[in-house]
Order: sequence, then C-alpha cells, then structure tokens
Amino acid sequence: MNRILRFLILTIAVVPIFAVAQNSPVPAGGPPMKTTFVRLGGRGNGIIVERDTPDPVKRRIAILVTHPEHANNFNYFHGLELAKYGYTVLLVNDYGPEDTYEEFLAPIAAGIKQLHAMGVEKVVLAGHSSGGTELTFYQDVAENGPAACQRPERIYKCQTKDAQNLPKADGVIILDANSGAVSRMLALNPAMNPHNPKQIDSSLDMFDVKNGYDPVTGKAHYSPEFLKKYFAAQAARADQLDDEAQARLDKILKGEGEFKDDEPFVVAGSSGAGRAANGANPSGTDLELLAHTHAPHLLLKADGTQATQVIAGVGGPTQRPDQQDLLAQTTVNVTVKHYLSFDAIRVKPDFHQTADNIAGIDWTSSGDSMEGNVEGIHAPTLVVAAGCGGDIVLLEITYDLIAAKDKEYVGVEGANHNMAPCRPEFGDTYKRAFDYMDGWLSKTGRF
Repeated sequence: MNRILRFLILTIAVVPIFAVAQNSPVPAGGPPMKTTFVRLGGRGNGIIVERDTPDPVKRRIAILVTHPEHANNFNYFHGLELAKYGYTVLLVNDYGPEDTYEEFLAPIAAGIKQLHAMGVEKVVLAGHSSGGTELTFYQDVAENGPAACQRPERIYKCQTKDAQNLPKADGVIILDANSGAVSRMLALNPAMNPHNPKQIDSSLDMFDVKNGYDPVTGKAHYSPEFLKKYFAAQAARADQLDDEAQARLDKILKGEGEFKDDEPFVVAGSSGAGRAANGANPSGTDLELLAHTHAPHLLLKADGTQATQVIAGVGGPTQRPDQQDLLAQTTVNVTVKHYLSFDAIRVKPDFHQTADNIAGIDWTSSGDSMEGNVEGIHAPTLVVAAGCGGDIVLLEITYDLIAAKDKEYVGVEGANHNMAPCRPEFGDTYKRAFDYMDGWLSKTGRF
C-alpha cells in the first residue's frame, strides 16, 4: 500500500494540470509548467505550480489559492493562470468536514509556512468566489489574533486552538468573490412558509405580477412600498433563524439536544449564492437594485482602454420563479453548528438595498462575511469585479471597508464570474483581468 501511495504522489507531482475547477477554461499555451504535491497537515494537501524555467523575480512572490465547499482546487483557473506569469502558486485542498469556519485556518497556515520554507519571500492570498471570504477570514485572524473571531458581536466565536500564531500573508486579491453569509441571507425568501414551501404569501412574492414582476422578460420593477415590506420580512426571517439555531446550540451544550454534538438544521426558502445559483433576491430581477457603484473606479474597457468612472453591471435577470420549488436550489440542509458558523449574520431593522448600497447588516457578526473580515486587513489588497457579475456593489462595500491604505478596486467590463467574456463583443476580458493582476503583483515597492 505504501508503495502504491508513493507512486500516486509521484504521478501527481509530474503530470501537468489541464482540467479546471469552477467551470472556467484556462487558455491554452504559455510556458512549460511543473507541479509538485505537498502535504499540509492532517486535513490539507496542496499542489505547487510553477514554470519549468522560473522567473527569477516573480517566483519569489507566491499566490495561495483555495475555496471552501469541498471544491477541487488543484486545477483552479486563476491559480493556473497566474503561474504562467511566473509566480509560484500553491493550490490548497481542505478535506475537513466544514462543521465550523475556523477549520480553514490550519491548512492555509500550513501552506504559507510551506511556501516560506521553499524560499518564497512574499505570499499573496487570491480568493475567487467563496474563496474570497475564506481567505479574508484567515488574513483577519492572522493579522489580529483570536480576538478577531471572538469579538462580542460574533454569532459563532472561534476556538483559540487553530486561531493562534498564524503566519500573515503579505497581500490579498479578491477576485469577484461573493460575500458568504451575506449572499445567503440576501437569497432568503420571506414569502415562503418554512414549514410548507408550497405556501407562498402573495403580498411578499417577488415573482407575483401584482408586485411588479414581468414573467415574459424575467425582469421586475418593484415599488418602494413592496421593497420596504419585503426587506423588513427578510430581515426578520434571518434573525429568527439565527435565534433558533442559537437556542438549539445552547440546548446541545447543556446536554438537552436531540444529539450530544450537533443537530440537523434545514432552511426552506434559502438558496445561498455560492451554494446554489438561484434564490429570491429582488436585485436579481429588478435591475435597478445593486446596479452600479456609488463612486468612480478604474474600469478595464472592452476596447482596451481604461477609464475611471462609476461602474454599472451589464448582466440580465438571474432569479427564476420556476426554480423556487427545487430542493437543491432553494433549501439549505446543514447542521446547527454549521449554520451558525457559515450562514448566520445579524440583520438590523433598517436593512434595505438601493441602486448602489446595502444597509442594515452587521458585517462583523459572522466570520463568513468578507465585508466584516476586511475591516481588520492592513496588507495591500486588490478587488477585481466582473462587469457581468452580480456583486459589483457588494465588492465596492468590501473595498470601502478594507483597513489597508494600499487598496484598489478595478472593474473588468463584460467579464463573467470566471473572467471570461459574457458576450463576444467584450473581447478578451480574461487577458485584461490577469494582465492587470500581474501588474499589481509586480509593482515595485508593493511587497
């Protein structure tokens, strides 16, 4: 068995990576690459990707890439692409149960230590999609210690074992990342009876034509009155779920629960962006909500020029009524501890969305909140927003909250979530995005 295992490890170490995680093809070509398998403790493994002929300058900067939800990160597109530019890239897989968010800390810490042991001078965390929240959580705790995840407002506080003495990264890239617990809260459907999903309150149904939805176009124009009522009900539903999960955890800890360690926790009417593609978020049908940034930022335009301007999204409707009764699309099926650690976030009574903002969320009440995490990050940070993605406003909120003085927000016109063009007329969005990241990483004096 040991000989077989050694053979498998050797095979992984010498075979180039071609397949790509997260459904984004890496363009063919580029310099010859090599890969090396590394162990990162009991729950994590990694693949180091680098050029056969290293770049003597860029190889000293390493990019660490990972993603939660038991994704296969060994062929993650942005890691493979940045390796072509000459950077040392470590792709991390975590095989833990994902019961609590702090499980991610130890494998990332082991990865940073591994990179430094190889002679790498600087490490940059590059988080795409849900990986952005995971890696900003790590950096917040690394920079600020266990207090960062044990603050009084935190719903589920981390334990100190894995949160102590973590090596800091030297920079962070947030690549069209979503907002974790925030994204899942925004998808809660307050019109759905959680005990009987077929029962829909028509007065809160965002897919009801009487409330402003057009089934022909898939778009909507909701009145201020409807939105006020909808957001109030959504906030109340979110806080009710948080309170229910907390009460059940308290009983478990007292030995009064159904099980002594954890319990199932099922939420009907919640898709959770990142866990499923659909939900009941009005900004996915009313395209006047979360439609543009509130301030000008650099935009990489389809014609190859750059401009500093307010950035508007160019996507279409994303929320669909015909998927509201599909189990995988509109149900979160986890445990009490997982819900409190990953999904729970406190929402205030004044919660609402506008064209360029979301108000009324306690960003720091969850570790699975990119916006809350970056309040403690002082390392240089780059935020890259996809013009065809749905998170340009949430990413701007994240940018505004970053504590670092060296921070940038850049939009890529016409790019989808994986940086490919959402329509042919937008040209090579992929190259524009990665050329910009390369320039940011290699800027003299940044690291």
